[in-house]
Amino acid sequence: KNNMKIVEWYVDEGVSARKLIRKRPELQRMIQDAEQGKFQRIIFIKLDRFFRSVAEYHECMKRISPVVWTTTEEKYDLSTAQGRMLVNMKLTIAEMEADMAGERVDLVNEYKVSTGQPLSGSMQIAWKISEDEQTGRKKIIRNPETEEAVRDVLDFYMKHQSKKKALIYLHTKHQISMSYNSLTDLLKNPMLHGFYRENPNYCEAYMDKEAFDRLQDILKRNV
Repeated sequence: KNNMKIVEWYVDEGVSARKLIRKRPELQRMIQDAEQGKFQRIIFIKLDRFFRSVAEYHECMKRISPVVWTTTEEKYDLSTAQGRMLVNMKLTIAEMEADMAGERVDLVNEYKVSTGQPLSGSMQIAWKISEDEQTGRKKIIRNPETEEAVRDVLDFYMKHQSKKKALIYLHTKHQISMSYNSLTDLLKNPMLHGFYRENPNYCEAYMDKEAFDRLQDILKRNV
C-alpha cells in the first residue's frame, strides 16, 4: 500500500516490551541489522509493543539511527518537540502500567505462597498438585506414585554421595529415569523440607531442616 518492501520480520514471541534489550534476542538482531544498514524503517502496531521503558527506547534509538519507525495504529511526529514529548509520555505511561501489573502479580504470588498454593501447573517428580477438601484451594503434596522412590534415592545419595550411582540405582530399582541436572535440582530444592519463599510450611516435606542442611553440605563437597 505504501510502496515499501518488507525485508525481514523480528518476532520476540511471549517477551514483554518491558524487558531489557539484552533479554530480547529478536530485538537485538534487529538492532544489529539496523546498524549494518539492512533496512530504513521499522513498522510495528503500537508504541507499547516496541518498548515499555523510556531508557531502553532511547538506548535503541541511539544505536539504530538514521533508521526511523512507524506504527500502524497510532500517529507520532518525531520531527517536532511536541511529538517527541508525546512519545516520552506514552512510554512513561506504558512503563508505569507494566510495573503496576508486575506488582499485582507479585502480591498474588505472595498470597499464594503464604497459603501453600502452587505458582505453576507443573511440579518436580517428588510432588503433585492436589486440592484441599476443606478450603477447595490447590496445594502441593508428596506424589504418592513416586514418594517411595524419592525417599529411596535421597537416602541412597546421602549414604553413597554419588549422583551418577544414585541415577543408576533409581533407574534399576524403580524404573525411573532422570537427567543429572534434574536430580541436582531436586537435591538442592528447599521444598524437600517444606520451605519455599519464606514459607517454612509451604508443602509436604521429605525431611527436616537439619537433614536438608546435611544434604547441602554433601552436595558442596561433591562438585
